[in-house]
Amino acid sequence: MATLTHPQPAPVEHDVRSLGAVIVSAVVLVALLVGAAGVLGSIVDLAGWALSSS
Repeated sequence: MATLTHPQPAPVEHDVRSLGAVIVSAVVLVALLVGAAGVLGSIVDLAGWALSSS
């Protein structure tokens, strides 16, 4: 009795587009964190200025 085997496709490597999407999302996340730190720094500076002038 012969066994019939279907050729199995080779495992597909990770797609370059998915790697690009991960890199882009990491860049966006870092940009958001830097922006949030800048806004928080501005708020602290403004609060310090407001408290020191009174």
